[in-house]
Amino acid sequence: MNPTILLVDIASSGREEWKSFLQNQKYEVYTAEDGASALRCCLQLQPDLVFLHDGLPDVGCFELCTRLKEDPLNQLTPVVLVKASPDLGDVRRGREVGAADCWGTPASLWDALSRIQTLLRLKNYIDEQAKSVVLSLARSIEAKNSLRNGHSERLAGYAERLGESLGLREEDLRELQIASWLHDIGKVAVPDSILLKPGPLNAEETEIVRQHPVIGEKICAPLKSLRRILPVIRHHHERMDGSGYPDGLRGEKIPLRAQILQIADIYDALVTERPYRGALSSEEALQILRREVMNGWLNASLVSKFSKICHTGDNFLIRGKSMLASYYA
Repeated sequence: MNPTILLVDIASSGREEWKSFLQNQKYEVYTAEDGASALRCCLQLQPDLVFLHDGLPDVGCFELCTRLKEDPLNQLTPVVLVKASPDLGDVRRGREVGAADCWGTPASLWDALSRIQTLLRLKNYIDEQAKSVVLSLARSIEAKNSLRNGHSERLAGYAERLGESLGLREEDLRELQIASWLHDIGKVAVPDSILLKPGPLNAEETEIVRQHPVIGEKICAPLKSLRRILPVIRHHHERMDGSGYPDGLRGEKIPLRAQILQIADIYDALVTERPYRGALSSEEALQILRREVMNGWLNASLVSKFSKICHTGDNFLIRGKSMLASYYA
């Protein structure tokens, strides 16, 4: 996928020259001519790089950069401020509001291109390093509880097999694996006294735990490579009848991949040992899943497909190396 660049500047021949030049270099280029449209475009496009020119009709470039950076989705997106003749004060103020750099008018478009390529390489490097850190964090959360060790790897296997049976694309299956590792990353904000409690949670503790999908989404949101799985992380505890959390989504409004992951998550929790009970058999776990269908909580078709997969006797091994393993090979 080609990088996306947003040019924020008043309509002019100069802006169109920039746009045409960058498009010829195989970039996806979009334009905005005021602050309101720039904020809207950043939300919709999630660009890889933003050029923010001074002289917009409704807002100054420093103020707009501040507003852009307030959105978690833009925290890792490089923003370049472009002024006619920036001084050291402009450069310093630009850094204070979160800009990657403050440029004067480039001597040529070709000169600007080399600087753009450097910024995009740096952005990709930071994104991959941050992604690796997030995956490490997810692994450390699971390692806290010895009874959950291996949960995410098994979950990825279950979810992938169910996804395959539904004809999901290879890209969707790979993202489902990553979501399996990161679905509970928001539990980093849950105190160990609650997370590792051997008995039932009280109402206050339950409410704290129920915040983890939203927190997990916020942790992963700045990474563009993870944004397609944000709905899976946020909605894997919704229920078909709307009684789930955090948003009370109902029926087909719940993303399909979140429904897949939820079924796999419940199944693995049931067939593994817990401090308050032994591991259930596969058939006992499937009976509970069917009961939750009857309660209106789970998708009947998906549970039926999952049951058929379990009855084949396959061991749910993930094909080749897991996505997490690729980060630690």
